[in-house]
Amino acid sequence: MKGIFTSLLVLFSLILYAQDFDTELNKANSKFFEKKYKEALHDYQKLVESGIGDRMQKSWAYGYIGVCQQELGNIEEAKTNYRKAMEMGTPGPSFYSKCLAIYKSEKNIEGQEFVLLAKKVNMPHEYRKAVKSLSYLYMNSKQFEKLLPVCEELIAWYPTNHKYHYFKAVAHQKLKDLESAKTEYRKAIELKPSDASSNMNLGMILFLKANAGYDKAVKSYESLAKPSDDDYQKCKQKLAVYRKKMREAEPMLLIAYKAKPNKNLKNALYNLYKKCNDFETAKQYQ
Repeated sequence: MKGIFTSLLVLFSLILYAQDFDTELNKANSKFFEKKYKEALHDYQKLVESGIGDRMQKSWAYGYIGVCQQELGNIEEAKTNYRKAMEMGTPGPSFYSKCLAIYKSEKNIEGQEFVLLAKKVNMPHEYRKAVKSLSYLYMNSKQFEKLLPVCEELIAWYPTNHKYHYFKAVAHQKLKDLESAKTEYRKAIELKPSDASSNMNLGMILFLKANAGYDKAVKSYESLAKPSDDDYQKCKQKLAVYRKKMREAEPMLLIAYKAKPNKNLKNALYNLYKKCNDFETAKQYQ
């Protein structure tokens, strides 16, 4: 009986603490919404130091401390308190957006990643949006190993969106897995045949491999002191194979060049047509 009474007292105390915290938080919020940031900051800090309130309640207070510090120009303190709020699981969307904006302005990749990962955990309704943002962050910051599993998740949700197959292809290409990269580029092109980036990257992969094989065959033949007719025929057959492979890259290179002309594509098309003995067309890319 005594144990039950003690438990009830503890529970009642916790409820009072929670109510006291909310009451004080609302008072501080009143000053905050009146833009009295110094006064509100003082009240929020006093509140988190009081020892009352649960983890989630404190997370709101830390978030508001972050906003006050930011409004007062104390950016480092703002980031510290935003991060405390997120570590405690705050569901306040503005804390994430404000902190993310600071890290973006600083070009701080680690900070942006921290915010987006916390958002995934703490805000389930924002989960997909956070994953999309992570894909762009990892792509732009060249974190290709992290990008791959994110792309897998996005492709499962959006199987007809070519962009995530393109991202996945780039990740594989940068990680030296060209066969997987080619597969994903082809999927991206199937979904959007006019996509310049996928056509360019796949076209260049195919062309460069064929071009290297062509040059190697020529060099090997020219290194022979006295090539026989059989040597010549073998070299000729190899060159025919590599020309055919170059032609496989041709439509992709043309789509890419038409959409986004650049020197690398121009040189590739010039060499392709020259080595395929299509000299008139080659002139267009000199």
